[in-house]
Amino acid sequence: MDQDTYRLETLRGELVAVANRQQDLLHHDVLLLSQSLDLLIVKAQTKKRKLLEEAKATRG
Repeated sequence: MDQDTYRLETLRGELVAVANRQQDLLHHDVLLLSQSLDLLIVKAQTKKRKLLEEAKATRG
């Protein structure tokens, strides 16, 4: 597991734990964790897309 995936999974686990503890998906801490997770997901998807485009460019 690479470092980015580890960070994603760790943050996801924190989000689930806080949401379960607070029993409120609109709690401030839950929303902050969710937004942070969203940013990491977008970063990972952007990185993956860039790698795929580079690989495609070198093949074609």
